Amino acid sequence: MHRLFLTFFLHLAIAAAALAQTTATLRGQVRDEQGNPLPGASISLITEKKGAICDDQGRYAIEVPAGRPVLVQISFVGTLPYEETVQLEPGSVRELNVKLRFKTLKIVDVEGQQQRRQTETGVQPLDPRRTRFSPTPQGGVESLLYGQMGVTMRNELSAGYTVRGGNYDENLVYVNDMEVYRPFLVRSGQQEGLSFPNPDMIERIEFSAGGFEARYGDKMSSVLDIRYKRPKEFAGSAMVSLLGAAFHLESPMLNKRLRQVTGFRYRTNQFILQGQDVQGEYRPSYTDLQTYWTYDLTDRTELSFLGLYSSNIYRVVPQNRETEFGPFNMPLQFTVYFDGQERTAFQTWTGAIGLNHQARKDLLLKFMASAYSTHETERFTVQGQYFLDELDRDLSSDTFGEAIRNLGVGTYLDHARNTLDARVVTFAHKGFLERDNRFLQWGADVRTEVINDQLSEWTLIDSADYSIPLNQGEDLLLNQTLKSRIDLQTVRTSAYVQNTWRWDNGQGRWWSLVAGLRGQYWSYNQQTVISPRARLTYHPAWKSVQENGDTVDNDFNFWAATGYYYQPPFYREMRRLDGTLNPDIRAQRSIHFLLGMDRKLTIWDRPFKFTTEAYYKYMDDLIPYEVDNVRIRYYGTNNAKGYAVGMDFKLGGQFIDGIDSWMSLGVMSVQENLLDDFYYLRFNAAGDTIRPGYTFDQVAVDSARVEPGWIPRPTDQRVTFSMFFQDEMASNPTYKVHLNLVFATGLPFGPPNAERYADTLRTNVYHRIDIGFSKQLLGAKGQEKTNFLKNIHDMWVSIEVFNLLNINNTINHTWVTDVSGNQYAIPNYLTPRRFNLKFIAWF
Repeated sequence: MHRLFLTFFLHLAIAAAALAQTTATLRGQVRDEQGNPLPGASISLITEKKGAICDDQGRYAIEVPAGRPVLVQISFVGTLPYEETVQLEPGSVRELNVKLRFKTLKIVDVEGQQQRRQTETGVQPLDPRRTRFSPTPQGGVESLLYGQMGVTMRNELSAGYTVRGGNYDENLVYVNDMEVYRPFLVRSGQQEGLSFPNPDMIERIEFSAGGFEARYGDKMSSVLDIRYKRPKEFAGSAMVSLLGAAFHLESPMLNKRLRQVTGFRYRTNQFILQGQDVQGEYRPSYTDLQTYWTYDLTDRTELSFLGLYSSNIYRVVPQNRETEFGPFNMPLQFTVYFDGQERTAFQTWTGAIGLNHQARKDLLLKFMASAYSTHETERFTVQGQYFLDELDRDLSSDTFGEAIRNLGVGTYLDHARNTLDARVVTFAHKGFLERDNRFLQWGADVRTEVINDQLSEWTLIDSADYSIPLNQGEDLLLNQTLKSRIDLQTVRTSAYVQNTWRWDNGQGRWWSLVAGLRGQYWSYNQQTVISPRARLTYHPAWKSVQENGDTVDNDFNFWAATGYYYQPPFYREMRRLDGTLNPDIRAQRSIHFLLGMDRKLTIWDRPFKFTTEAYYKYMDDLIPYEVDNVRIRYYGTNNAKGYAVGMDFKLGGQFIDGIDSWMSLGVMSVQENLLDDFYYLRFNAAGDTIRPGYTFDQVAVDSARVEPGWIPRPTDQRVTFSMFFQDEMASNPTYKVHLNLVFATGLPFGPPNAERYADTLRTNVYHRIDIGFSKQLLGAKGQEKTNFLKNIHDMWVSIEVFNLLNINNTINHTWVTDVSGNQYAIPNYLTPRRFNLKFIAWF
């Protein structure tokens, strides 16, 4: 009997040892995002149908099969489950500590789906609430683009921006699926006034710097997609400052079936403009009224209306100007005395009606009709009498800094009487069909454009008592003249279809492909363009184990995008420098190639996101142009090809706990080659190149033809760095600081009325810091409010300092000629240091 028991226990010990060699132990602790233990959390071996429960400290231990993959799922009520495949050696012990993310009322699910959609489509979400605290003179939604990848803004008075080597006209802007247009006759940033989007009315903003979807229109650079609010409760805001005022109301009515949001804005840059070199009487006035209504006809059908009226009027009576420039060894002073005045006015009316019908749970149909009308006038007659003097640079001299020698004197007379009327009517349809792993979108539109343009402008230059060009006989020859009358009516039709495919591979890994095709036909040149576009995104769901044993998702995303981006001419691109239209004009084309990645990471125990993207854009059928301030003068012919290549980097997150900030760096090269440009070099008998005004022997005996080849485009800005930073007092968070910093290398420019290859000079480096200091007056936590103040949810006062370091940034140049025929480029500076006081209230 003893032998029998001994044999039985021996076999049992051998079996237990064998079993121990085929299993391993998995143990650890489960906590929430804030680090709190989760007692009762479930640990499940999905492939083994086996599980365990965490103890009061959130700790667990479970035996798992060794030598083969086992899918482990860790879950807890109200959090997102965590999954990981483990493969352990026999008899080993693995520590797996996990933090589970909250899932409260599906908010996390919704946000996660939204973030995934933005990653799939390549758009960057922007927070419209930050516009009220962004310290910029312009104050529109464009201020949110500071620090975004690929974006450059060099004029604080303008809403215009360039993206990866494009110009102001190459950016798409949509408000509720309706395309927004810039003014046609604008010459300078101070003339623009208010841009279309009203920040108080915006619910969502998304931006793409390239490689965007086929559902967006035909422009070569970027897209800014804006969606107005559909309010769920009564609210409003009011703002007043030294630069203007704004007010908005939003409310639901009729049991929330009828909703409206209405905003009014008034702005004047008089205080800002008075600090410029040109002294005078500035009287700018910019007003804007918008309203957006939606009404539920049925539970599945919604009717909407968007209306806008804006009036941007700029008036100035210039008096004098004094600008000092040049290096220390030859300081110069440019003095001008003015007569005359300037008045520009842009009046715009916009109306849009939409009908949205939810035909099925997975099918949405949209029908839209919109009308846009603008009346623009430009009137100025300004005479300037100028003096170009050399200043005394001798520090020991009694006349240091004063004029000691006159280099040139003259008079110029600028005159213009320009009028433009434009009307655009659009009918459009969009459809959306969403299935489990697919999202199909399609659309079509028809657009009629009527433009009536009357140009009459000329310039007379009188230098040292003779006119340039030299007049002989009775005729008065002007330096520059432009007279034309254009009546244009065209029709455009476009259509697109695109689909999104999604593949989830388990354990958090997924792929997506967004591919589409769009086409456009223009009646003016009978051209049809076809644009295929695609974007592939991969989320590998890589995980890592931190020093404390926590297993976290590294949150990497990788993507590649390519596509054709045609830009058919609208109006200004087809108008030559002499004011006539080119009937053979064609659409410009840009082919995008993008590679990028982003990663969510933790720095200083705070969330951050790093994004980088490399791009190459091949462009042909380009229309060359020149940029003067914000005015773009096109050559009106497709005689160039080009390319843009570069990389962008962005780091955003909570540099200060609970407050978002970001910074971006971009490096880029943008070149073009005009296909029909050339010039001749002339040589004298000594073999020296003849340079008028410099070479002694001006008699040419030989010449050589030179083809310039690749030259920088007007937007070739090699390096840009931007930062938006926020901070608050740790002991009193009602005090906050907001800072914008911009650094950008110079842009190419050259003498007026010259060929493009002559633009070999570079403007000075652009660098600017704007800062705002804010104090919360009402709405702080624990603050008591009485009487009518109890209806105010939040109230702030801000003091803003624009151009904190008072740096002279150059926007363009005025060219003058001295008595020896030498040309001088006098810089026209942007605004100096200015202050603004602002009150904001939300109710």
